[in-house]
Amino acid sequence: MILSPAATAASDTLPNIKQANSLRHFVREIWTTREGLPHNSVNAMAQDQNGYLWLGTWQGPTRFNGREFEIFDDVRVTGLPDIGIYTVALNPCNGSLYVGGARGGISRYDDGHWLELQPAPPFINQLSVDKQCNLWVATSEEGLLFYENDQRVATFTTQHGLPSNAVYQSLVDNDGHLWVATNKGLAVKRADNTRFERIDSVPGHLIRELKLTPDGKLIIGTQQGLYIQTDDGQFERYLTELEASISTIHYTPDGDLWLGTFRQGVWRYTGNRFESLTVATGLPNNHVLDIQHDHEGSIWVSTHGGLVQFRDALFKTYTTEHGLSGNYVRSVYQWNGAIYVGSSNGVTRIDINGVETVGANTPLAEQSVLSFAEYQGNLVIGTYTGGAFVWDGEQIVKQYNQSNGLSGDEVRQIAVHPTFGLFLGGPGGITHIAADETNYLTAADGLKNNYTTALAFDDDDTLWAASVSGLVAIKVKSTRSGFSYDIRDIDLSGLNDAELIFQIQHYNDYLWFASDRGLIAHHLPSKSWRIFNRDQGLPFDNFLSVEFDGEANLWLGSNRGAIFIAHDAITEALKRPEQPLSFQRYTEVDGMSNSQVNSGGPALFQSSAGNVWFATASGVSVIDPNALTSMAATPPPTVIAAVTADGNALEYGQEVAADTQRIAFDYAGLGYLMSDHIQYQVRLVGFDEHWVDKGKFTTAEYTALPANDYLFQVRASYPGGEWSEPANFAFSRSEHFWQQPSTWLFILIALALTAFLLVRARIRFLKNRSRRQLEKMVSEKTAELETIARQDPLTGLGNRRAFDERLRLEMKRSSRSGADLSLAIIDVDFFKQINDEFLHTVGDQVLVELSKLLRRVLRDIDYAARWGGEEFAILLPDTDLEQAIDAAERMRVAVENHDFSALLGDTGLTISIGVANNQYYPDHSSLLVAADQALYQAKEHGRNRTEHK
Repeated sequence: MILSPAATAASDTLPNIKQANSLRHFVREIWTTREGLPHNSVNAMAQDQNGYLWLGTWQGPTRFNGREFEIFDDVRVTGLPDIGIYTVALNPCNGSLYVGGARGGISRYDDGHWLELQPAPPFINQLSVDKQCNLWVATSEEGLLFYENDQRVATFTTQHGLPSNAVYQSLVDNDGHLWVATNKGLAVKRADNTRFERIDSVPGHLIRELKLTPDGKLIIGTQQGLYIQTDDGQFERYLTELEASISTIHYTPDGDLWLGTFRQGVWRYTGNRFESLTVATGLPNNHVLDIQHDHEGSIWVSTHGGLVQFRDALFKTYTTEHGLSGNYVRSVYQWNGAIYVGSSNGVTRIDINGVETVGANTPLAEQSVLSFAEYQGNLVIGTYTGGAFVWDGEQIVKQYNQSNGLSGDEVRQIAVHPTFGLFLGGPGGITHIAADETNYLTAADGLKNNYTTALAFDDDDTLWAASVSGLVAIKVKSTRSGFSYDIRDIDLSGLNDAELIFQIQHYNDYLWFASDRGLIAHHLPSKSWRIFNRDQGLPFDNFLSVEFDGEANLWLGSNRGAIFIAHDAITEALKRPEQPLSFQRYTEVDGMSNSQVNSGGPALFQSSAGNVWFATASGVSVIDPNALTSMAATPPPTVIAAVTADGNALEYGQEVAADTQRIAFDYAGLGYLMSDHIQYQVRLVGFDEHWVDKGKFTTAEYTALPANDYLFQVRASYPGGEWSEPANFAFSRSEHFWQQPSTWLFILIALALTAFLLVRARIRFLKNRSRRQLEKMVSEKTAELETIARQDPLTGLGNRRAFDERLRLEMKRSSRSGADLSLAIIDVDFFKQINDEFLHTVGDQVLVELSKLLRRVLRDIDYAARWGGEEFAILLPDTDLEQAIDAAERMRVAVENHDFSALLGDTGLTISIGVANNQYYPDHSSLLVAADQALYQAKEHGRNRTEHK
């Protein structure tokens, strides 16, 4: 039961979604103070060599990793006179970063350290670094300053020929000429000259931006528009159709020209056309301050209203903004080399010529479209209130409705058979139309319910019909007297009691059903059934559509986004029922304008070009599956942002004390294309034998490490992509005093002295031996009885009485010290089934083995007890809620990966865990209740998981 990729033939007449790269097809993600941006005005930007994006804001220099903003606003650390940053510049020679502020402060950041430079006069307009790695500082009052090796060595003012001392920018071109923009025009100091000369071919007004074109010419942004250098060295107006005050100019690696303006938003010139975005079309503010591109090709635009990322997304979306007749899309289909989109406002055709409404002057324009199919060379269009229209590409050639034999005017599904004809499904059942014969199938004939939701034929000419109440298989036969129908009821009660099926997809030897209880797979040759839902690792149970792409990868549509399951993953899950499904979920952040994928006939469709189309609540979204590979091809660079030992910062190569309890690592993959999907693996060389999957977690912790030299490594990848080169952090842990040679020498001396004293005291000891032995026997017996009263006889762990005493003691200690205390309650999943199948003797042995495993995973300061039956309780002192969740996950994964085959054979063992913390539930009873409620949620949400309260 292995799925094989189906060959697809690319069509020359379909739109190439890779070329649908207008500004409105880019994903625009906006960050403001609501998303953590320290100030909505981002004055300047730069990306360092590690991959961090640096922002100059009025609240300080800020570093962005794609998910979190780190603000450097302590002037005692940066050395700046104030926190307001107006300009940033990267030094490509050493990777350091310069920042400049309103009050003239300049500071350089290099490998975690700040160096204060000699300040400039207020106000600094721009910092720039030339090819010789010298720093140029444009000031508002004292001209242009020159720094060499971080020391100021020269100042250029009107005394050197500048038109004004109010300098806004400088640039050294490829010939070594120094160009300076001022509030009174442009000047240049030739490489062989000591003075500046004024350029009269540029207006003598404020100039804010200088940039070199890809071919080395100088382009200038003025208040009157753009000027460009001509072959004779003069300047002329450029792109005269743009009448705007230019604030910034940027060229992308592919040669596109991006322009920021003061009041007209952002513009892009691609060589043959202008495009723009303003507040009216999604820009947070029309005053653009800076434009940059990052290492992955995203364009970043900073404004007075926030930061905007334009990125080439996995999905492209067409909406009414791009020409769709309506945004609420229920069906998408390919016919005659074009994509047809059915919405609540009619039909739209998408092809290489663009986006066009179908039948604008016909009744189609007024219809809410639910379904499509091709029949006898024409396109059949099922609608909500108008029945089914037959469209020949130019006009409506026929309409089926109640007036001419249709059982109802709502046509939700259409199935076509070359011999049997046309089958139309809706709330009134199925209407079968063949030549001049029309028949009706309803619940009276054997349908589970008249309300038909899905129709599909298999290779055996069987029509599968789904309704709101279940599924039937219809064997259609053609006789001399007409058609006969053998309707067979399909019992889905063993498949999570599935009833409502939204779409049926026939692929190779399988029928796939998108239902309200999961994804159902029916293997036609063996007549076997499988269901995939939360129990198999999917995020939820309700799926509205199903489709395969040309590489046999599985796509699911849901109200919570598009689900992607790789070909190898679904094939492995079909072969091994116990294999959980790995998946990736895509939503608006990946380019979908809406994560609600609707149901329709069909709502999910693969075109002949290999693209997968989704009918959503806000347009139709399309993805080229190859984009998954291309976007993931280059892994995001990985950095280790912080390392702490018991909360204190740890430097690279540092030795930590022997009594250190916890070492924590914070890291990040500096990728901005799919930052929400970055995955991580970590390895502590000297402790871990293999790489450890961390999923999307950006922290790793280690407790009670033995004395050794260690190297922590972390690497990142996009889903399905290569892993990055690991980021490394070396440290060591010292020995305890009792592990050192001098300590052992001291112990030997002490033992010798002790032996001497014992010999002298032996006589006295013998006299009192009988009395001491009696007292010892009484004491041991008492201790034994106390142990029995507080110990679980099966597992050797504490019993419930002992746990209650320990919990009250820890609660008092935490109350006095203010320390965190976390509680985890564990329940063995499906333990009753283990007892029923393997008898209670094996069940007891499983609990003993589980207890040993928990002892190995827990810290020395943690306390475990058998709570009762198959439940265990774990006390985690000095552990906050986040750390407790991480510890619980380690326990859960350890149990899931542990080999219980000696006891259970092929049956695996998993646990569910509920976690609570005393910072939220400060008394004994409420903490227990909260942890127990969290455990209940873990079991309700599918088991083998951790929940917290």
